[in-house]
Amino acid sequence: MAWSALRAGKALALLSARSLGLYSAIKRGEWRRQQLLILGYHGVAQKDEHKWRPGLYMSPELFAERLETISQLGCTVLRLDDAITRLQQGTLPPLSVVLTFDDGYFNFYESAYPILKRFNYPATVYQTTFYSCSQKPVFNLVRSYVLWKGAGKTIDARPILGRRGSLDLRTERDVEIANVEIFQFAKSAALCAEERQRLVENLADALEVDYGEISRRRMFELMTKRELAQIVQSGVDLQLHTHRHRVPATKELFLKELIDNKVVLEEIGQSKAVHLAYPSGVYRQELFPWLAEFGIRSATTCEPGLATRESNLACIPRFIDTSQISRLEFEAWLCGIRKLLPGRVEMMRNSRSVSSN
Repeated sequence: MAWSALRAGKALALLSARSLGLYSAIKRGEWRRQQLLILGYHGVAQKDEHKWRPGLYMSPELFAERLETISQLGCTVLRLDDAITRLQQGTLPPLSVVLTFDDGYFNFYESAYPILKRFNYPATVYQTTFYSCSQKPVFNLVRSYVLWKGAGKTIDARPILGRRGSLDLRTERDVEIANVEIFQFAKSAALCAEERQRLVENLADALEVDYGEISRRRMFELMTKRELAQIVQSGVDLQLHTHRHRVPATKELFLKELIDNKVVLEEIGQSKAVHLAYPSGVYRQELFPWLAEFGIRSATTCEPGLATRESNLACIPRFIDTSQISRLEFEAWLCGIRKLLPGRVEMMRNSRSVSSN
């Protein structure tokens, strides 16, 4: 109830601001010209993923609407590297926006990229590379999706978990419990990638979920090195997201993540990988000198905001857009007025879901 009231209050504040002409006044002003909005996306659905996780996936139709809104408001969509340069120089054009995508799933290649080409907008993909080399679906995502598709059923647990009893999926809470149990089982049994794959296939069979379609569509798989090379050649900017989608605690392991990540990107033709997005937005100040040593020019977070010339380039704010964001609020971020409203961080943290490999 409290959260609903908060959302209603936010919508009322935004409606009032727009009706008073504040949207237009701020977007035309010098203040917004000195601000850079970096938009972040995780997935554009191939089927019904946006219904499963609206905080992670967006339908192609909604994504096209977002780009149409960007166009209608007269925003200038910049390449990331150019935007960082102009931010530092204080020469940003009006309503500057950068489009970024995390992880580099196949749905970018199939769903998002054709829409971007239609609008002729540049984009950066922060590419994690381990699964691009192994070509298997990400276990955490495909497992959770199969359970969601099979919700409402009760099945024998033995073929899945090797224990007596049932796997109850009759309620949303039951599905969450089953998801955690299967993850813990795979972890404690030290299942390799192939064994985890068979576990999910067995789970899908038991729940009568069409795993063949999931496989054919390559849902929850990352782009292959060949596909990455193709989009680089056509102008997409690939940047760093670590190799295994993690932020190790030690300098040695953290830099290894960046090195392994960069090596793969260089192999497919991206020679200038100097920008990073922290996996799941996780960062610590101790990383900043390590990034500088490695030659990282900028690092984006998942903390909503607009960047200014005074922003620390090692932790740049980025607005993660999701299906749960109304057009009214999306326009407020483009114009810049949303940055001025109180409580933005708390609201956004409760309205989005960050991917995790």
